[in-house]
Amino acid sequence: MSKKLKKKEFHFNLGVLFRWIVFAILFYFSINYLSQSKSSLKVNLNTNVLGVNTQPVILKAQTIYEGYKKQIVTFIDNQIVDIKKQAVTKIYDEIIKNIETSKK
Repeated sequence: MSKKLKKKEFHFNLGVLFRWIVFAILFYFSINYLSQSKSSLKVNLNTNVLGVNTQPVILKAQTIYEGYKKQIVTFIDNQIVDIKKQAVTKIYDEIIKNIETSKK
């Protein structure tokens, strides 16, 4: 049979504090590194590749991306509205059903 694991109570000590500090420092430096690498990526996108200007391709990709982003946002908003309508309709039906059964 397997042994039952006993749940240990949480005790705050220096080890826990040290782990949280190390985690916070790693998190902070990783966010800074990623934000710096993102800005350098934008600079590299505006360069010529084998003598061909890639700016029109990048602009077209950005407009397509923005279009899809708008479509996704409107789709999600429409789905939220539909879910709210269904919830209100379901509650309304339950209230009517309860009123009708209480009359009998």
